[in-house]
Amino acid sequence: MTVSSKHFLILDDEESIRQSIAAYMEDDGYIVFQAASGEQALEIVKNNHIDEAVVDIRLPGIDGNTFMIEARKILPDIKFVVHTGSADYIPPDDVKALGVTSAKVLIKPASDLKVLCEALKEQYKE
Repeated sequence: MTVSSKHFLILDDEESIRQSIAAYMEDDGYIVFQAASGEQALEIVKNNHIDEAVVDIRLPGIDGNTFMIEARKILPDIKFVVHTGSADYIPPDDVKALGVTSAKVLIKPASDLKVLCEALKEQYKE
């Protein structure tokens, strides 16, 4: 699969962060979907093949951890990077089991969105 055909989901309740990540990823050739809540993101995952997702943790409704667990049940190959404002966030064991290690946790706002892209690409080397 080429980068140009990858479908990317941004789950964040802050519109400005979604927009900046979306613009960057679209420039990198991704087809981008955006969601402001975990529930909205799950609907997107149910109706589209999403390859990769950047996930905020603290959200209205279901949180990012729950979203990742539920999304993996729908799309077993989906890859995640966490982008959170919680500097002390440590992935719980059930999220670590999805491949979300501390190396895939970025504190927002990411100073350089290239770091976010690199975190996603690293998952394909594992």
